[in-house]
Order: sequence, then C-alpha cells, then structure tokens
Amino acid sequence: MHTLAGAFALDAVNDVERAEFARHLEQCESCAQEVAELRATAARLGAAMAEEPPPEFKDRVLTAMHATRQLPPRTRPGSPERHRRPARAPRWAVVVAAAAAVVGLAAGGVFGGIALNQQEELQSAQSRLDQAQERFEPVAALLAAPDARTAHGDSPIGGGVTVVSSRSLNRVMVMDAGLPAQPGGKVYEAWLVTGTAAPRSAGVIPGSADGALVVADGAGNADHVALSVEQAGGSPTGAPSAVLMSMPVPA
Repeated sequence: MHTLAGAFALDAVNDVERAEFARHLEQCESCAQEVAELRATAARLGAAMAEEPPPEFKDRVLTAMHATRQLPPRTRPGSPERHRRPARAPRWAVVVAAAAAVVGLAAGGVFGGIALNQQEELQSAQSRLDQAQERFEPVAALLAAPDARTAHGDSPIGGGVTVVSSRSLNRVMVMDAGLPAQPGGKVYEAWLVTGTAAPRSAGVIPGSADGALVVADGAGNADHVALSVEQAGGSPTGAPSAVLMSMPVPA
C-alpha cells in the first residue's frame, strides 16, 4: 500500500485504489507526509511551467470561432435523421466548446502565436510542446515512481532545495525552493555524494527562479546531495568550489 503514495499524489489511481489509500492515510503518518510533499512538489512544477496568454489570444479564438462553419451531426445510413434539416448548434454550446479549447491549450502551456490555418505557427507551438514534454517527462516519471521519496533542505543564505529520489529509476531531482539569485551571472550546481568519494555533478540548476530544477540519472548509491555556487556554466574544475549546503538523499 505504501508504494501508491506517488501515484495517489498525482491522482493516477483508480477509484478503488483511491478509496483504499485514503483509508490507509488515516493510519500512516509517513505516507500522509510523503503525499503532502509530493503534491507540493507537483504544484511547484506546475507553477514553474505556467505562462500568461497574450492579451489578444482570446479575441483571436473568438474571431476564429465565428468564422468557422459548424458541421452537421453524423447519422447512420437509413436513419430518418438524415432527412431532417441539420439543427444549428446553439450559441451557448459553441461558446462553451471554445472556452474548453482555450482551457485545454492553457493546461498544455502553449499560448504564443497559435492561429487557425497558420501552419508555421502551429508547427512552432508543437515544437515548444515537444520540448516541454521532453524536459518534464523524466520528472513526471520520477514523481509517479512507487518508491519516490522527497525531502526539503534549508540553505544558510535563505531558501533551500527540494530533493526527490527513486532507487528503482536510479534518478534524483534537485529543485530550487526559494534560493536567492546570485550576482554576476553565478549559478547553483547540484552534486551527488557517495561516501568519501569525490562529488559528482548532477548539473546546473537553470536560472535562479523558484521551481527551476535539474534531474540526474545514474544516481547510484548516492547518499547526499550538495549544493555549491559556481560561475556561469558550472564548476570549471569538475569539483565544487565551496559547498553551500548538504542534505541526505531521501530513501
């Protein structure tokens, strides 16, 4: 039952599993805390991806809606309905359908430059969507992993990081949780530490924005995650210049 925590947090369970796990949460404090942390992580990821639609987007959708001819409903051969005059869809139904389409686009994060019958803009939007899916697919798989574990660590200079790990996927994610921006183009770099071995770079956390993250595969038996401040592009020596903070990998 404990392995359903990640799927339950992302609402990726059926009704029976949801009911059973909800009862389990009433008796298991560790699972309740884990679900709360995973939901907070998923919410932070969603906020990091959010984009505001351009002001003219609604007008363009409504204009396209009014200029698009509605097709009559399909009927089976021999059905008396085919001899009837097709009824025009009521205006409220068209508006609701258009609104649903806008909401669907918003959920996918694809706003800029989408216009009907403009192939170039559609291809650009599809490319952006593919890039977002490629970037966040490993994150979604990590959060949904049965053995996903999450933990938060505070930084001595403010903010901190959220770490999610899965031994079965051999993957670790380190996410900015309010770290202050560094001057002079400096960046935060995450490191995987195993015992007394030299730290291995997990990658540079892009930007200095709450919700920015780095995902590292091949985490192996790393027992700690460290964070350092480096020049743009990461440490030139392949080792942290100075460790800002360190925390255990959740297991």
